Amino acid sequence: MATKRTCLARARKAAGYTQEGLAEHLGVDRSTVVRWELGNTAPQPWLQPRLAGVLGVSAAEFRELLGEADRAEVGMTPTPDNIVCSTFRRAVTVGGSGSPGGADGGGGVHRKVFLRLFTGSVVGLAFSDPVSDFIAGAWSAWGDGATLLVGQADIDQILHMARQLASQDHLFGGRLSSQAAVTQLADATVLLDGRFTNEDVRQQLFSAVGNLADTVAGICFDAGLYPYAERCFLFAVECAAEFDEWSMRAKALSGLANLAVHTGRADDALSFAEMALVRSDRLTPLVSSMIHTRHARALSVAGAARGADCVSAIRRAEDSFAAASNDEPAWIAYYSQARLERDCGRALLGLALSGGDYAEAQQRLHSSVESFPSGHSRGKALAVANLATLTMARDDPLHAVQLGNDALAAAAGIRSERVSDALRQLRQTSVQHQTVPDVRDLTRRLDLTAQGA
Repeated sequence: MATKRTCLARARKAAGYTQEGLAEHLGVDRSTVVRWELGNTAPQPWLQPRLAGVLGVSAAEFRELLGEADRAEVGMTPTPDNIVCSTFRRAVTVGGSGSPGGADGGGGVHRKVFLRLFTGSVVGLAFSDPVSDFIAGAWSAWGDGATLLVGQADIDQILHMARQLASQDHLFGGRLSSQAAVTQLADATVLLDGRFTNEDVRQQLFSAVGNLADTVAGICFDAGLYPYAERCFLFAVECAAEFDEWSMRAKALSGLANLAVHTGRADDALSFAEMALVRSDRLTPLVSSMIHTRHARALSVAGAARGADCVSAIRRAEDSFAAASNDEPAWIAYYSQARLERDCGRALLGLALSGGDYAEAQQRLHSSVESFPSGHSRGKALAVANLATLTMARDDPLHAVQLGNDALAAAAGIRSERVSDALRQLRQTSVQHQTVPDVRDLTRRLDLTAQGA
């Protein structure tokens, strides 16, 4: 069999695309296409149906291009990757052509089928999980979806749910609310197959459901339910793509980048962050600022060789934040100066722990801790824990103990896997100072907290 580079490059050329043209058509960076063709990374599952459509190949032919066996037949445990791939295979079958379409990006009919079935996989999250269960009868619990008349009241309710869930998440973390959040998203997705008074209502509904999906993804991420989080982020991307809502698309992709950082997938993190920045001219300044901090963090975990790029991304985030206007999406209103400082500090944290610039990382995290608004307990707890870890590793261990005690106090009323991970990182960093009695005492307290969690 030919190499991935040969197969994918040959298929791209046969479809009449340059690397730049294919990247622009798919909304990714050219370097991402290069990595696909080199075999360094595979296209993300949610993007594979569109890529297959652009190349004009069937699902089976596309898998052969990637050098992959058909994993659907070997009884794999459901994961975001194979669930989305099986969704695509069903979309091809339902479409009846055996191919996802021509060089128009997959064709409108096939794309709508894919979106509907992917909606079904999100509905299935709250129940059994496989997409086939949704196809068989998830809609029957609600009656015929086509009879549901969707209006502004439904949209307002979904937006209200998203705001309420986000507020609760900021305050308490996502561990206790994740199942309820997924169930509410599952309920909301049913409306996507309803009837609409006009096209504007339909567009607003997709926007609202995409916003809710992104919020639920963040809650699942914080609860440590990473497969659920990934599927919900992917669903938010699809909802945003339905009407070219670039800011929401970028936000969801940046969420996937953060998730990839957290789960140790550095290359995926960089790919998602770069996708989020495609057509950055369509992003508002405040959204652009947040996306650049996520890009900075992805560059940070890529290693010291990308340190200068990480700092450059932080500078772009600062410039964008300074240019923020009154014409920003409502969902980005939470993104304050304290958030910017925290995100920049966290991006610099990995570099600083490896011997990079300590001073700027410390200053940004300290500034964030001092200015974090009330009602955002989890965000402050994360910032304090990160600052304690940095101080323990690079500065005064006794000061780090004080910060560590502050982090434990801030985390006391929060149920968040991300905060727990930050405290575990502090615990690991404190090992080097176990000869200091106060550090040993902090370590014991961290161990007790971990056992309680």
